[in-house]
Amino acid sequence: MYVMKNYRKIIPLVMVIVMALSCYTLVSGAIKQNTEYNHYLTEARKFADLGVTKYAIENYNKAISIKSTPDIYVEVAEYYKGQENKETELLAWCEDFFEKYPTESKAYDCLLEAYMEQKDYASCFDVLYTADKRHVSSDYIKKVSNEISYTFKLDFNTYEDVGIYSNNFCAVKSKDAWGYVDRYGNQRVSVTYVSAAPFTKSNMAPVVNQKGECYFIDKSGSKVLVSKDKYKSFGILSDGIIKAQLESDKYTYLDSDLNKLFGEYEEATAFNNGVAAVKENGKWKIINKDGKAQSSDNYDGVITDEKNIAFRNDRMFVKSDSGYIMVTSSGKQIGSETYEDARCFNDETYAAVKKDGKWFFIDKDAKRVSDKSYDEARSFSNGLAGVKVSGKWGFVDTNENVVIEPQFFGAKEFNEKGSCFVLTGDKWQLLKLYRLNREE
Repeated sequence: MYVMKNYRKIIPLVMVIVMALSCYTLVSGAIKQNTEYNHYLTEARKFADLGVTKYAIENYNKAISIKSTPDIYVEVAEYYKGQENKETELLAWCEDFFEKYPTESKAYDCLLEAYMEQKDYASCFDVLYTADKRHVSSDYIKKVSNEISYTFKLDFNTYEDVGIYSNNFCAVKSKDAWGYVDRYGNQRVSVTYVSAAPFTKSNMAPVVNQKGECYFIDKSGSKVLVSKDKYKSFGILSDGIIKAQLESDKYTYLDSDLNKLFGEYEEATAFNNGVAAVKENGKWKIINKDGKAQSSDNYDGVITDEKNIAFRNDRMFVKSDSGYIMVTSSGKQIGSETYEDARCFNDETYAAVKKDGKWFFIDKDAKRVSDKSYDEARSFSNGLAGVKVSGKWGFVDTNENVVIEPQFFGAKEFNEKGSCFVLTGDKWQLLKLYRLNREE
């Protein structure tokens, strides 16, 4: 009984001693680690001041193995930046920092700065995309995002002529023959045709082969729609209707199976939003899908785009006695202005028009967007428009801020993936915005 009582007294004492020893061990271990950490860090900084990179990095890594912090990673990155020919080591260090601290803004800043130094804009946008996805932000992230928003590269391939992007494909001409590239500039349909029109939502495009035969192909280049009747060429399939050129050089309209619907016109446009424009007896008029005139008005000419569409955004430009005016599908004039020239709307934003020898932009109500003017301009597409200043083409955004300085001899419209053909010298090349032109 007495022994039992002594045990009861001894056990708490032993526990206290054990706990004390444990605490001592932990504290002494922590003190030792902290001492080692400070030693390695001191040594690293000493060698860094001397420019002895090998031993500086060895000691930094030993310190990090004891206690890793974002600030030490930043310190090492700053050291690398001050050394010559250490770009590869700096980048590897920043990438490791980024991997170990996926939500630390300093890691993003560090890696972005390394990529910016190398002008690796594609990788910069990878970092920016990840930052946005993970909701990581900093002043430097915002600064870089704004600074490189419209940086671009030019595709290696060049062409004698190009069409416009439509349904993610664009016709390109090389050595007197036409084929198609996709929205990233990759060749998708071989360059074999005498002519090649745009693809539409039908995923078909009309072409003419080397034998003068016209038919429709799909995006693999396979023949998918052929007529038994003889035609010189086909227009695009739009609104379920196809414009066709007869052997007589007049134009008629066919359905999607190439059955004749109506008309033999001197000239004609593609249908869009239920209307088209046709020329009879030297005058143009607007017709509906039944071939009936929308109004009694006749015009001397109409403006069409590269798809041969005249009507878009519920507006079209027609030529009157005094110049071009903007009208609705029923022929009602919008605004009182007349223009020397104009380009069709591409979307719901702004169209380019010419007056008094200068080009500027208007909205669908004929209201001028700003007092800025240009030697030439194209209508807006996907938020950007080509403008010509002092003989060179560049691009402006919808606020008419210059985002790509004038430097090209020609320009087309941007597609939704940030691709746009520009004329460099006497060849067309695909301009790709790093921000948008990211292959999936």
